[in-house]
Amino acid sequence: MKIVFISDLHLSPLTLDNNQLFFSIMTKWVGKIDALYILGDFFDYWIGDDDRNSFFDKIKFYFREFTKTTPIFFIGGNHDFAVGHQFEKETNITILKDRHILKVNDKKFLLTHGDIFCTLDTSYQKLKKILQNPLTIFILKKLPLSWRRAIKNKLEKTTHNSYKPHKNHIYKVVDDTVVKYAKKHKVNFIIHGHTHNPGHYTLKLVHGQDITRIELPDWVDQRSGGYLLLENDKFTLYKNLNEVVNIQL
Repeated sequence: MKIVFISDLHLSPLTLDNNQLFFSIMTKWVGKIDALYILGDFFDYWIGDDDRNSFFDKIKFYFREFTKTTPIFFIGGNHDFAVGHQFEKETNITILKDRHILKVNDKKFLLTHGDIFCTLDTSYQKLKKILQNPLTIFILKKLPLSWRRAIKNKLEKTTHNSYKPHKNHIYKVVDDTVVKYAKKHKVNFIIHGHTHNPGHYTLKLVHGQDITRIELPDWVDQRSGGYLLLENDKFTLYKNLNEVVNIQL
């Protein structure tokens, strides 16, 4: 059993080198792994399944070819939560809801983009509730593409201007929130992305089993090419093409 997990590649028509790197890696994976899980922010933005350009067309082609032999499962992140059923149908991927439970042998893993753990960032959490509300998404999809692009650009500018480097702690994972979701879903293993702080983290609990949290490597603040491989109950974290970390559960 070989399963690959990736997130936070933030690919777009402008990330030419990373796009080509992903296509190259994907070509090596095809037919050699059992599943690919994408845990959000694969795209740097997604304003609708009807947005057409050569980059998105190429992604669709590679996904269609890949899914002929290997399933792709997709969880949307805060940058690409609007990926919808049309894209799913055109590529033969499977879209999963955030906080998906994956069972492998005797272990259960909670798969999530990871922004649910950043509960100190209250402004973001409020905005997320509005933007990812099904009614909001329905209304946005009815707007012309030009309007949606303008809204995206406005939101990006607002987010950039509101970022406070001196308050970096509010953008980080909150351990108490991790524990809350682990208990809610009755898991001791969590795989996620979002905060661009890849690694293997263990929460020691006074009562109950420890919680293992694996954060996936991003392709923005880290060197590109990172992913997580689960093979025969053993995790290997490729922080990039050259740095490898073996994880013992």
